[in-house]
Amino acid sequence: ATADEETGTTVSNENNNNMSAAAQRSLLQTLWSEATSTTDLHQRRSRVTRRISPTATSSNNTHQPSSDTSTSLLSKRSHVGKKKKSMSPRGYNNYSRRTKRVATKVWLAALAALAMALLIKIHVFLYQVLTTRNNNKNFDGLLSISSDTNNIDGVDAATIQQLLDNHNIDVEDTHSKMTLQGAHSHKLKGLPLPPNNIDTSQYTIRMNTWNRNEQLLLSINHHAKCEGVAEIQIIWCDTQNDPPDSILHHPSGKVKIERHHVNSLNERFKIVLDTPTVAILSLDDDVLRPCEALDAAFVRWMRHPERMVGFDVRTHVVESNNDHGDGMKNSNNNNNNNKESNTKTEGAATATGTTNWKYGYLSTTEKSNSYSLTLPRASFLHKDYLDLYIMAMPRPIYLYVAQHFECEDIAMSFFVSSLTGGRPPLITDYWAVKSMVKLYSEKKISGGKDHKSARDKCVDHFAQLLGVKEDGEWGPLQTADLIHYDEDRMFGYGAEPEDWDDIDELSMSSGRLEEFVLSMKELKVKSNKDQLKWLTRKKTETMKEAKKVGMIEKTEEWEERWKSGGDET
Repeated sequence: ATADEETGTTVSNENNNNMSAAAQRSLLQTLWSEATSTTDLHQRRSRVTRRISPTATSSNNTHQPSSDTSTSLLSKRSHVGKKKKSMSPRGYNNYSRRTKRVATKVWLAALAALAMALLIKIHVFLYQVLTTRNNNKNFDGLLSISSDTNNIDGVDAATIQQLLDNHNIDVEDTHSKMTLQGAHSHKLKGLPLPPNNIDTSQYTIRMNTWNRNEQLLLSINHHAKCEGVAEIQIIWCDTQNDPPDSILHHPSGKVKIERHHVNSLNERFKIVLDTPTVAILSLDDDVLRPCEALDAAFVRWMRHPERMVGFDVRTHVVESNNDHGDGMKNSNNNNNNNKESNTKTEGAATATGTTNWKYGYLSTTEKSNSYSLTLPRASFLHKDYLDLYIMAMPRPIYLYVAQHFECEDIAMSFFVSSLTGGRPPLITDYWAVKSMVKLYSEKKISGGKDHKSARDKCVDHFAQLLGVKEDGEWGPLQTADLIHYDEDRMFGYGAEPEDWDDIDELSMSSGRLEEFVLSMKELKVKSNKDQLKWLTRKKTETMKEAKKVGMIEKTEEWEERWKSGGDET
């Protein structure tokens, strides 16, 4: 028994030794595999320890697993570990490649944005260089070597810079945006057909003003009462002062302040606020006329919207350089009162010489019974003509007006005549012309000993630049008779006169204008004495408020306020 026990013990020890040897070989193989792997050795060693620990524990158990089973289990787990080991680097590599691709795209996008910004800066720089060169070329075309301050052919670069510094012109207005030829090709916006259309029943007043608030308010008070006035736009160029509250908040609700940062007479034709109507009545702040007079001119304009229809007439006087003696000739030496043909072309130029044109005042105009221009201090114009003036007026003319604060009225009248084949502006009825009420002003704008000579130069040079002189592309500027009927001077005044009897009142787009046409037909058949009484009554009504405050010259109220008769304008 003892031998058997010893024998058994010996066999058991041998089996244990054999099992331990197998486990050691398996452990060595696993350690070698782990050692040659790229995965972290510490992590692998801990996993191997966990795999072997059940085998080590089993040596103390009564049931011992076979070496084949243990080897198979270790082999299987080792195989699973290999699978996990082979997947981990691939996942890491995929993540790394994605990160690199995203980073590459980000860098490429940043480089593209940087390149685009650089390209934009280059384009802006080139544009500024080219624009400067073009402006310099435009300036070169305006330059003149003459030192005459009244020179109209152009102004030097220093003067242009001074105009810019003094806010007498915009940078964008130093050169034309449209050629004169382009202005000739422009098609005016047509008038809509009646009835009940604002463009054929009302008009917009654009009133120029400067430091004459009392005259301005009196003018607004009067014109706001006219039913034909849709809106009154005040061209306010005074950047140092605001309009008074009585104007800003006028009770009529028709007044709008159009603020300009440039102080120039050109600005009266620059539309900043849109106008509600196509018809524009250009007015000075010191001129009043009865509402009926405005309607008379408006009806005439509606029948000829391409023309300028005014109240104040002037003429040009021609002086031939080849004449011997004083050389002065009126632009129309033949006062032809023919009703059917009253428009004549200029005939003073000779085939062998040039001419100088000069400005003819009202006295010269009425004495010759002929005219060739009107003043926009009271004139109806198509809205498009204001825009064309700003865009297409030859820059020497535009810059001269900005520099000298004069002659914008001559420029506009000649400009429209140039665009209409050299025809003179139309004039409303004589009674409407003579219905003007002038508000008193202490300071005379059109005074001074050099005023006449300056306007002479304006007439001659402007006509040349606008192509309405004898050799001009759109000339010559035509003249027309003023009075056609000695027996009936109150009607049929100026070029292409119309008879109110030929106008159908039912063609008017508003009841107001229908009644007005009928009243003109009735007035026309009255005696001259009755016509004058009617006109006097209308003027009295127009000046009532101004007379009361002493703003009508040579009235008792004026004498009491100013204690001086003043000079006649």
